[in-house]
This record gives sequence, structure tokens and C-alpha cells, in this order.
Amino acid sequence: MDLEKYVKKLYGSVTASPCPFTKEEIAELEKTNELLVYLPADLSIQELAERFGIKTNVDFDNEKMIRNVMTFEDQWFVTSASKTPELLYTSGQNALRIYEDEGLKGMDFRRYLAFTATFKDKFGNFPDDTYWTFLLSGSYDRSGVSIIGFDRNNVLSHHAWMKDFKAKFAGSRYVVLAPRIEITPATQKLRRAYRGSNEVSGREAATD
Repeated sequence: MDLEKYVKKLYGSVTASPCPFTKEEIAELEKTNELLVYLPADLSIQELAERFGIKTNVDFDNEKMIRNVMTFEDQWFVTSASKTPELLYTSGQNALRIYEDEGLKGMDFRRYLAFTATFKDKFGNFPDDTYWTFLLSGSYDRSGVSIIGFDRNNVLSHHAWMKDFKAKFAGSRYVVLAPRIEITPATQKLRRAYRGSNEVSGREAATD
């Protein structure tokens, strides 16, 4: 994967921070059916949607209730390359517990937009055109959660919902953050988290 070419195609003249995933971790993504996604710091939801040509049912310039995470940091993350979310008919609350047990994070709105742009760049279409996806990182207001998905006209719709809600048409998507800030001879040996794995080595911290 040509990381410089990928970043330039999605973000233009943005200078990306060094990717903290190793060459070996990037090389195995096809086998694990995952995508590597880059998200620059500071770009707002509205700026990302406009850059990627994504139409939405929300005026983000006036939407003040959506909360994102890591807004001021560049992010490289790995997520599933599946066209549909997983953990269908599982509440956002329970899905978050499953991910946390595996050392995984959830999507927030900014991550989701970067993911959908990366997905479309690779596959030619947007994901989640039949299902809704919980955004399990960040929040809506104080205790709510956002669910989003594309309709048949490729318009991204957003709704605020309850974390204990579950439905056959609503699922979740995970995020893997690298187990290192930078690649060094010591940190390159650290093991990243994997979906479906409960290995302690893939988590950020643990007790013996």
C-alpha cells in the first residue's frame, strides 16, 4: 500500500504523520479483511463531508451535540473492510463492552467519514447502504449515541439514539489503534489488537 499516494488522493496537500502500524501489520490487512485509514487532525465533520462529496441530512455547522474523540491528533487506524457492520441486533452498550474486552475502540463521526471515503476509494461505493451503524466513540449530548447509514440516494443520515437500543438493521464497527506512538526496535514487537481475540497483549494495559 502506497501510504503517501493514498493520503494525497483523499486529502490533497496534507502532510501525514508517520504511520504507527508496521509493514507486517499493513501487509496482513488483505488476509484479515481490514482497511488502514488515515484521519488528519482538526478537520471538522462538515469539512470532511464536503471534501469527500458526502451529502448528509445534518447541518454540521450548527450541530453542537455530536462529540468526537482525538479531534486534535492525527489518527491512523485499522477497521473492518466489510460492506456491512457487525454485531447486528446487539445494543451499542453491549457492542462497546465486547470491543473494550478485545482492546478495540469504536467509531466516532470523523473516523466514520474517513473510513467511508477510504472504503469508496478501494471498492467504488459507500458501505452501510442497508444497515445503520452505532458510533461508539464520542457521544450525542451527554448519554446518547449516534447511529448513521447511507440511504439509496447515497445520503448519509444521522439520528440520535439510546445506547441500549438494538435492532436487526443496526450494528457496530470497531477501530484498532496502533499499540505504539512510533515504530522503534522496541515498539515494533508490540502486538496490535484483533477482532475476536481476547489476548491481553493486544490491549493498551493489563495486570499480571
